[in-house]
Amino acid sequence: MKIIFLGAPGAGKGTQAAEVSRRFGIPTISTGNMIREAIAGGSPIGIAAKEKIAKGQLLDDETVIGIVRDKLNSIQGGYILDGFPRTIAQAEALEEMGVEIDAVINIYVPDDTIVKRAAGRRYCPGCGATYHTEYNPPQKKVDGESGDGVCTLCGTPVAVREDDKEATVRRRLEIYHSETQPLEDFYKARGKLATVVGQELVADTTALTLQALEKGN
Repeated sequence: MKIIFLGAPGAGKGTQAAEVSRRFGIPTISTGNMIREAIAGGSPIGIAAKEKIAKGQLLDDETVIGIVRDKLNSIQGGYILDGFPRTIAQAEALEEMGVEIDAVINIYVPDDTIVKRAAGRRYCPGCGATYHTEYNPPQKKVDGESGDGVCTLCGTPVAVREDDKEATVRRRLEIYHSETQPLEDFYKARGKLATVVGQELVADTTALTLQALEKGN
């Protein structure tokens, strides 16, 4: 089975892709992971990607398509595409590669909910642990300290990633609506699209996602 996950940044499509990957025993192909590896490696494309992502911009189609083509050529059997395609041009390129998609799952979450989720995210610069001020708060700060608290594991003051700041999140949402959301109609016209409304609990969203996949088969 070959599956595409759509959804705005922060809608939780990566989480659902991981769960479906585990349930069906098929790999998840995440362009985000490949891009992060390039950034961590400090390659020219990684540096350019880091600058664009900080501004809430997308990478150009040619670069992303090349990365995905090389990856898919090395895979036998089914897989999940997480973060690709993001544009109509990328979707058309996927068809030109001869890839036959079985289902497209669109995870829908309102913009204001996504902004609220992102606004509460925190991370530890010391050990990398992640938190959320509402759902998984860090250790409370001691009397007299400022900030959002300290890491429960190592005691380092937590911080906010640039990607989680409201202005950046809203910019990414604007780009999503203008460049990626048209894919809903693209795949709906091909009879592949199923929309799942993201729930408060991840498990509830997963149940709806699996139901959508079962109906598609």
